[in-house]
Amino acid sequence: YYINTKEIMGNRFGTPSPIIFEVINKRLGMSRTVNLRCNGVYSYVITDPLVFYTRVCGNVEYAFTRDQIDEQMRAEFISALQPAFGALAELELRPAQIPSKANDLKKAMNEALKAEWGESRGISVEKIALNPITLNPEDMQKIQQMEDAATLGANPFMMAGRMTDSTATAMETAAGNSAGAMNGFVGMGMVGGAMGSGFGAAQSLYGAGVEQAKEKAGSGDGWRCSCGNLS
Repeated sequence: YYINTKEIMGNRFGTPSPIIFEVINKRLGMSRTVNLRCNGVYSYVITDPLVFYTRVCGNVEYAFTRDQIDEQMRAEFISALQPAFGALAELELRPAQIPSKANDLKKAMNEALKAEWGESRGISVEKIALNPITLNPEDMQKIQQMEDAATLGANPFMMAGRMTDSTATAMETAAGNSAGAMNGFVGMGMVGGAMGSGFGAAQSLYGAGVEQAKEKAGSGDGWRCSCGNLS
């Protein structure tokens, strides 16, 4: 018996239905479940010829070719993508980053296929090449909104800038009101001292950002420069 132990390439796959993927960002405290689709090619190697002979092709009368197990292996490969992607989610990868993490995906797939391929057939995944992963536009937009909100909320300077810009835009809109600027402000609830509340809030946020920066510098989280007498 002669068993091919070289890399067997050109095995195409694609997800017939969306795969659930959890986008995790522990730093921002964000978790969002999305649906994605993917396709590509993979290669495998018969790493244990004795197990392969015993469990797959032993005592065949004629040649045992790859096309006799391709369909079964493709189905099992696609089924293993779900737990493999779950392992990648723990690495806090975005869906768009998965194709560039081929080694991590290969490791996760071999772990997911350990029983079906490794132990039962003596086969392991050698390489995986993914095409760009497709994600629902609604899911992508929701992820970006959550990340923007979390990033903005964690940075007082960015919040102050957003508040200033929003207040200035609102005042410009009110000033262009066809019924008169004062009517525009009244409609927005911006009467009396309330007209400056937006800018006052922005100033408070900026002050909070300055204090936060001072605390980081004092604790050693930031960077400082000390200069001696240069005269």
